Amino acid sequence: MTTALGLEAVIAAYPMQAGGEFGGETTLEWSRTALLGILGYGLLAGVGALVVAFGYRALTVRELPIGPAVLAGTALPAGWLTAEVLRHGEVVADSPLVHYTSGTFLLGVLFVGCVTAIGGQRLGDHLACGVYEITPIEHGGPVAALVQSAGLASVVQLPASIDDAEGYPTVDDERKRALADREFLLPSGLSVPERRSRLESRIESDFGVGYVRADLSDAGAVTAIAVGDRRVGVSSTLGPDQVAVAIEGEPSPRASAGDPIEVWTADEGSSRLVTTGSLRASAGSATTVIVNADDSDAFEPGGCYQLTTRPETPSDGRALVSAIRAGDETVTAITVEDDGPLASEFAGWVSGTVLAIDRGEEILSLPADKEPLQPDDRVYVFGTPTELEALATTKTNPIPTPTSAVPRK
Repeated sequence: MTTALGLEAVIAAYPMQAGGEFGGETTLEWSRTALLGILGYGLLAGVGALVVAFGYRALTVRELPIGPAVLAGTALPAGWLTAEVLRHGEVVADSPLVHYTSGTFLLGVLFVGCVTAIGGQRLGDHLACGVYEITPIEHGGPVAALVQSAGLASVVQLPASIDDAEGYPTVDDERKRALADREFLLPSGLSVPERRSRLESRIESDFGVGYVRADLSDAGAVTAIAVGDRRVGVSSTLGPDQVAVAIEGEPSPRASAGDPIEVWTADEGSSRLVTTGSLRASAGSATTVIVNADDSDAFEPGGCYQLTTRPETPSDGRALVSAIRAGDETVTAITVEDDGPLASEFAGWVSGTVLAIDRGEEILSLPADKEPLQPDDRVYVFGTPTELEALATTKTNPIPTPTSAVPRK
């Protein structure tokens, strides 16, 4: 109703002119100009639909529906004609804007634009399938739906209970509830290891968890899911009695993380050595250095410092920590209980790798495989969460040691 009232107001203000103004050669010239304009705008609509259909197929591996393709294609000539109206007050060959000739021209542009947009959509989709080697399903209807749901994808449902991965921070309950009983569509024909790997990658990327372990049956059904959160920050890489301090100062351009450095005051009159440490990270004039805990109070708030690289060979410990952080392994501390399953067990028989045994006043580093475990021993075990679950008969607690792992991102 509003549109009709608006059109009546425009017609009342600008009465339509009679078609007698065009006659003879003038009418023929106008017809040629109008036909050329309709073909040109139609070609523009077809090219627009072709580009959109090509990009949609390339990005989503799906066919762009006809409706959006026609809309995207006709939007180009519509925008062009709108600009012409605003600039010249006409759309074709000196025809008044409120005139049947302009209306006929616009209807012709719309019709030809829709037809060419449909052709451009089909051509763009065909070109994208050829360029990216995509095999489309040629037939629609129930048969195609059956092929898509049963032949090309299979449904994998997670269990109702989501477990916590040993040695990793606990995932919040909200994400666990979102994962419980959730269904995933995976390509059919995958082997059990491939399906497990694909499912774990999907959960890690879609739900932002740091570690996922999926247990699947021989038929490919999910029997158990264990998840762990990401470790953030630098605390897991700090050694005993070490702290990380952010200061204002730029290191040498060739310095990298782990290089030993010296921190000097930047006073104009004199410069003194504040402390020594190692470089952790640098962003502009802000630098994070790792120093002894006793030297953390040596820095003045708001002070500016100079950093120099010490002529020493960097420790291999940084490379070891980086390698551990890139893997799934972590470190867990286990207390051997009296008459427990680990009492009198050899260190070499423990699932994982025993790094150290804290036995009161004695600490055994990398103990021999035949070293027996004694009650009240504090055993530090390095391994994957799957290996550490075999030790779950006693209470395990993750420890913030320099070798604690950060899950693969």
